[in-house]
Amino acid sequence: MSITKSSGNGIALMTPRPKHLPRGVDRPMSAGSFPAPALMDPVNPEMMARFGEKFLLVDTVVSPEEYHELKVLEQFLDRHVRPVGIRDVQCMLLWSEWVRTFRRRTPGFPKLVRENEFRSVITDKFGIEIIHDNIRGPVYPGIRFVP
Repeated sequence: MSITKSSGNGIALMTPRPKHLPRGVDRPMSAGSFPAPALMDPVNPEMMARFGEKFLLVDTVVSPEEYHELKVLEQFLDRHVRPVGIRDVQCMLLWSEWVRTFRRRTPGFPKLVRENEFRSVITDKFGIEIIHDNIRGPVYPGIRFVP
């Protein structure tokens, strides 16, 4: 009986290559090639005014990493959270999707927008209160997650 050696492990062979991804799909960055948050774009004063009161003291200077985190949060909310009167979304589902989205864009875990801050942003932005469902646990009523 002969043993056939493969040219690589199975996981590496199943990784999609950028040229194989369809148009319009964000192509993944290679390891270690995350752009420096300071070089991404200039500070948006309107966004900082919205989030500044929530997370930062008035005299605190915002670091590029913190600004980048707030920018990713704003994009996440615009793309993936919709008000719908007849649906609810679990708090932990929305929180885990936020963390997943952040980790795709930036290495590491969110430092500024933790779970409590995230809940506060959602309740303030959509004007809702968290409801405790006996089956699903805490839920945000009237909003849904859009994948």
